[in-house]
Amino acid sequence: MWKSANAPMGALHISAIIVMVLFAVAGGFLGVKYKGDGYKRKRDRALSLIGFIFIAMEIFKIAFRVAVKEDADLRLISFQICSIPMYLLPWIAFMKEGKLKEAFLGYVSFQSFTSAFFYFVKPSALLNTRYIAVSLQSMIWHSLMVGVGIFAMISYGFLCRKGFRIFLYSYVLWVITAVIAMIADIILINAVPGTLVDLFYIAPNSTFKYPLLSILFKSPSPYPLYFICYLVYYFLGGLMVYGIGTGITALAGKKK
Repeated sequence: MWKSANAPMGALHISAIIVMVLFAVAGGFLGVKYKGDGYKRKRDRALSLIGFIFIAMEIFKIAFRVAVKEDADLRLISFQICSIPMYLLPWIAFMKEGKLKEAFLGYVSFQSFTSAFFYFVKPSALLNTRYIAVSLQSMIWHSLMVGVGIFAMISYGFLCRKGFRIFLYSYVLWVITAVIAMIADIILINAVPGTLVDLFYIAPNSTFKYPLLSILFKSPSPYPLYFICYLVYYFLGGLMVYGIGTGITALAGKKK
């Protein structure tokens, strides 16, 4: 248990950022090393293994929080942008090549990577818990998500023109998961009065503030307009990641 509260940009927060950067560098290095069709099966198996590791980490977190009675309520539902890859990655090694597999890989490369990367701006799960184990789980989870995202987008060759198609597939999948989260939020809020459930941090009563989007909306109201803007917001965020990554890849290719 932490002896004192952890502050934003304190020692724990800065340490988490450093760990994330190390995972990002490792993901980039391995992405370049295992790029190409010859490594396809190895990449697929590695990502599936990481998917099962995510599942094990999530089971540990839920069991631990239930045991210590910290946020042991509907907030433990594992359906956030950064937890969706836990449901996608285990299937990668068993899927045939096609649009669905590309959407799964694109989700990890663009949607979850974007969310995990910006998580470190305001890592509430890392800082607000009383328990060291929960903080470490959150740090490793999101750092690994960043590293896996970079590895996937580089090794599978998504940072090029054809990658835009993959990005669109992943965005469609992300919209489906966002709609599911929105519907679940509304149902649970009405079914369980007083619940603090906030899947995808877009519940009608959410107090979470997305960077930039919070300038337009001080609260999620009017909710239909907020949700539409949220979908556009994440499209632009993922597109920015794709654009920057593609630009860096093009520049690196010219220097060779």
